[in-house]
Amino acid sequence: MRQSREEADAKSHGCVVCHKNAHDPHKQPGKPLAIQLGCTDCHGGDPCATTIEQAHVPSRYPTIWNSSANPVRSYTLLNHESPEFIQFVNPGDLRVAHLSCGTVGCHPNETLQVKKGMMTHGCMLWGAALYNNGSVPKKWPMYGESYSMHGAPQRLQTVPPPTAEETARKGVLPYLDPLPRYQASQPGNILRIFERGGRFRTEPGIPEVLEEPGRPRERISNRGLGTLNRTDPVFIGLQKTRLFDPTLNFLGTNDHPGDYRSSGCTSCHMIYANDRSPIHSGPYAKYGNRGYAAEKPDDLIESVDPMIPKFQSGHPVSHNFTRSIPTSQCIVCHIHPGTTVMNSYLGYMWWDMETDGENMYPREQHDPTAEQIVQAEMADPNSASVKGLWSNPEFLTELTSLNKHLEKTQFADFHGHGWVFRAVYKKDRQGNLLDKFGNRLEHVENEKLQQAMAIPLYVKELERKKPTLSLAEVEKAEQQLLDLQKGVPVHMLDVHLEKGMHCVDCHFVQDVHGDTKLYGEVRAAIEIQCIDCHGTVNDKAFKLINNRWQMRTSGPAAKEREAPQPNGRELSAMTTPFGKQRFELRGDKLYQNSMVEKGLSWEVTQVSDTIDPKHPKYNANAALAKTIRFDELGKFEWGDLPQDPLKLAHCNQTMSCSSCHSSWNPSCYGCHLPQEANRKMPDLHNEGDVTKNYVSYDFQTLRDDVFMLAHDGNVTGNKINPSRSSCAIHVTSYNNNRESIYTQQQTISAEGLSGIAFSTNVPHTVRGRGETKMCTDCHLSQANDNNAIMSQLLMQGTNYLNFIGRFCWVGCGDHGFYAVPVTERDAPQAVIGSHLHELAFREHYEEHEENDHILEHAHEHPGRDISEVFRPFKQPTVLTLQKRGEYLYAACGKAGVRVFDIAFIDHKGFSERVTTAPVSPIGQKFFVRTKYATSVYAPATIAPDPTRKHYPENDEQKVPAHYGYLFATDLYEGLVFIGAGTLLDGDPLNNFLEKELAFNPGGALDGAQSVKIVGNYAYVCCEKGLVVVDVTDPKKPCIVNVLGKEFLNHPHQMEVEFRYGFVCDEEGLKVIDITDPSCPIPVTALEFEDLHNVYVARNYAYLAAGKQGLIIVDVTNPEKPLVDQIFNAEGEICDLHDVKLGITYNSEFAYLADGKNGMHVLQLTSPHVEGNDGFSVRPEPKLIATYHLHEGEALCIAEGIDRDRAVDESGNQIAVFGRVGARPFNYQQQRKLYINPVSQEPFRVETFSPDYRIEFPNLREDLLHQQIESYYGSARQFRE
Repeated sequence: MRQSREEADAKSHGCVVCHKNAHDPHKQPGKPLAIQLGCTDCHGGDPCATTIEQAHVPSRYPTIWNSSANPVRSYTLLNHESPEFIQFVNPGDLRVAHLSCGTVGCHPNETLQVKKGMMTHGCMLWGAALYNNGSVPKKWPMYGESYSMHGAPQRLQTVPPPTAEETARKGVLPYLDPLPRYQASQPGNILRIFERGGRFRTEPGIPEVLEEPGRPRERISNRGLGTLNRTDPVFIGLQKTRLFDPTLNFLGTNDHPGDYRSSGCTSCHMIYANDRSPIHSGPYAKYGNRGYAAEKPDDLIESVDPMIPKFQSGHPVSHNFTRSIPTSQCIVCHIHPGTTVMNSYLGYMWWDMETDGENMYPREQHDPTAEQIVQAEMADPNSASVKGLWSNPEFLTELTSLNKHLEKTQFADFHGHGWVFRAVYKKDRQGNLLDKFGNRLEHVENEKLQQAMAIPLYVKELERKKPTLSLAEVEKAEQQLLDLQKGVPVHMLDVHLEKGMHCVDCHFVQDVHGDTKLYGEVRAAIEIQCIDCHGTVNDKAFKLINNRWQMRTSGPAAKEREAPQPNGRELSAMTTPFGKQRFELRGDKLYQNSMVEKGLSWEVTQVSDTIDPKHPKYNANAALAKTIRFDELGKFEWGDLPQDPLKLAHCNQTMSCSSCHSSWNPSCYGCHLPQEANRKMPDLHNEGDVTKNYVSYDFQTLRDDVFMLAHDGNVTGNKINPSRSSCAIHVTSYNNNRESIYTQQQTISAEGLSGIAFSTNVPHTVRGRGETKMCTDCHLSQANDNNAIMSQLLMQGTNYLNFIGRFCWVGCGDHGFYAVPVTERDAPQAVIGSHLHELAFREHYEEHEENDHILEHAHEHPGRDISEVFRPFKQPTVLTLQKRGEYLYAACGKAGVRVFDIAFIDHKGFSERVTTAPVSPIGQKFFVRTKYATSVYAPATIAPDPTRKHYPENDEQKVPAHYGYLFATDLYEGLVFIGAGTLLDGDPLNNFLEKELAFNPGGALDGAQSVKIVGNYAYVCCEKGLVVVDVTDPKKPCIVNVLGKEFLNHPHQMEVEFRYGFVCDEEGLKVIDITDPSCPIPVTALEFEDLHNVYVARNYAYLAAGKQGLIIVDVTNPEKPLVDQIFNAEGEICDLHDVKLGITYNSEFAYLADGKNGMHVLQLTSPHVEGNDGFSVRPEPKLIATYHLHEGEALCIAEGIDRDRAVDESGNQIAVFGRVGARPFNYQQQRKLYINPVSQEPFRVETFSPDYRIEFPNLREDLLHQQIESYYGSARQFRE
């Protein structure tokens, strides 16, 4: 640092002979160097050598480092290189940064901070994956990634170690250990194949010659857990599957646009060309997306290195460090749930495998070779890519050339992980595209889609010009922009990015470097929050302190100091690379200057101004939202601020800003993780060993129409916050004989909550007026048309996102049941006969078409076992089915309740794939005798386990006791309680089902036909009507209400969605109000003949109406149901007994039990159905597949897994959340959103929008204010 220019030159003189103009990367355009460094100060090597071989430090693997570019997918290669070579190729690598970047006088603090930062150790994903799937008992992460100078995995520690309070309150961890070898792990979910037993000692790779044909007895180990292959698949996935990898410990994979970067410090501070969008890349967009170096000097680059090939991928744009880091550099990593899915900030989410798929799959079906599969999955962990064109690197690189041909969306120019990202547009609940003014757009042409993508460029340019324009010119330019947006869809990128804000404009030095503490979750390490820039309803963000205005951070990681020293970082003292203050006051307005784009700035709106009617920034809707509350009489009150801020409905202390200000939230419902024992792949961590077993990462249903709220984690104050599904996994495994040893199984978390996981998050999708959440998105609407929206919001589920999977289970009365394969086995697992099937499996689709849509294969079981010999007059009649995990529950009439082992339903080694018991009757009892079982029901299709151990530090809620039971109805015994917890504990020695209680006091439940568990209540359809039974204590149930024959005539089936129940009886469909679930109230009825069953999904009820076929009823307003359509496939559906729905990728399907006609599959939606991405898309049924029974009648379909249900109607949490302390709302908290605290009756709200036909903004806002007053009452005086 203090050496002379001559000394520095001496360390470079041999280097510049070849590299010529390559200069110190600290040199900034137009500025003199502040320090004197030579090449070898950072890179090492010999500056006096006269040959390349002597000057350069040699690699131990020269065939891999065969050019100056970063090698493709190098991963753990750096762990095997010498420190000298690592420093030579990248002085910023964290193994050696302490020798280069981190020396005294340079950046020692920053180097240490980054080494212990979240972007390096990545503990949040590992911790969540392991805990959520039962692999480790503790919710705070235990493992993180870090390597020593010589590539050895090492423990990280917080010094000094945190107190228990600091861990609980701030999320600071004492240490993180390296990820253990999966070979020594123990499975957290003991599926049948992991259970004890097995006749033979398994030999990996060697088939057992004594195995019985058709009845494999070989287990994955005949010893204890953790031996042979009895290890945890989750650890295998973390070691081998590219999830959020690579972390800063390794180079980027450098194989796709969006994957080019270095490692360590230079991961961020040296820019690579990843994205041609000027919105994402700012001034770096001109360098392309191929990871090329700049060809010639320009306004950003003073010189270029002649030794760097200009058309070779894997090079930085130039040999320059910068603090002007564009969003495109951040998005290289932040596209995965483990890295918070920040592609939403750009207005993109993962492509759904279907939309505009005609351009993405080959014209002829591609059946890849084993080599092609391996090559594709090394580039893209989603095995579906091998079926598509995007597995071709050149196709993917130039994917945006398709944008001019697309009909429904536009694709992004970045492709991290080899993925495709689609644009998200503003739409109404029916999925119709809207323009900025809320106008519905019909038949949007491609030109308009492209125009929508360009609008942010105009917005940013306007922000750039504003400081030079007069007020009149600004108003004229803003009106021109509004005119430009008329009739154009709205691309839903975050408004901050639209203005020109890159990630570094909000996340400052501590957020990106860390502070040397180990944090257990991402947001625990963040020091900024919205109010630090925008202020609150009471105060502006900037305050005058000691005659100097100041702004300070106040987030979870903001530095805490002893009084009177202020907490947090002073933002007003920070500067941009262009020499300006980051924040500056211009008059009474706060402006922020860009860190990335010179000359760009924008006004930072203050919240307190938006609620002041006298201020030009006044926003009537904002004022309503920020000041509304109930008065002591239970009436709306708004306009002013009460002395106690907790009286506000939406106060900062209890609610995050993003709860209202987010426009959408990306959700991933279901990731299929199939493991293959015969796939030999390298570990992506530690030593990088190449071993057998590989898990691909096949994401499935991707939606942008779902918005949910929950309580955030402890670190962020348990505030109300957006939540999403992001880790709802299903696991499959194939052994060395390519036999499926378990298929699409859900998991259970460490403390018993279902592994169908959710997480609170900050969506980073803030938008302007009319594009964020409004009153009727979270509260009961005056029109009563958002019942399904409320059910989704509160995470009670909507039955729309259910997972049927590969097999549809069909009950056939006296003829047992069938497991019908309805999807392809390989990814994408398209439903046979569907639109996606036609795209990805064209040959199979054509064969299916030629075969008249007939499904030819199924696995049948008669529903009987050997014990029937002793009960000759109690033959089973399968009346209802429910599949959960590896078991199928069946109500079998006189034979009572049966449980069938279906663990090996897809195992080709079994001749009988469904069994009543894998052992003799002495070792297992999978039946319960009742007089005449009519139905069996588990409280949840997911599998929470109330018997597991709890740890206080996990701060987890207990699973209610009744979730450990099966509930059966019997014509004579009423409601039967069957303890089923032993089916979830992985111990085969206690699988003895017992009838713990038969509940039928005084014959009140005689003639019981079915039961529906609604929170803590069981709704039983029986002769007396609908009987409500409180099952909070399963050992002491009690009847709390009866809705009798005055409204219901022999009810036989019921469905529930939020505040309403839908009951089938002999007269038709009856609707009841269950706002108080203990007291159902009659509402209305629709008359139908021969109604067998009802299934409600979002805004439609699907009725199995016998000879009439499928009746679809619009229940958007449940109190005014309307018949939407009747579908019978031109008479082919004429004996319909049951209907269930399931979503596969982005299309909805109905599975029908059509009596004598067998089982049908209908495709209800597809990308070609108008509004397919909407919340309430109108179904357009199409018969795509039929399975004809050999004998008997199809009477019932097993319901799919609820993937959007985290909590029940009584507020009981049933699915795990990914943050310590995060959880869904409990019963009382749910009711606050729709029950008046004084009257205890439902309250309703109305949403009002500005009338953009009014030209002048102030008049437009005055009218909006008057409309709001007409409903919510006169606004109180804001300030005296």
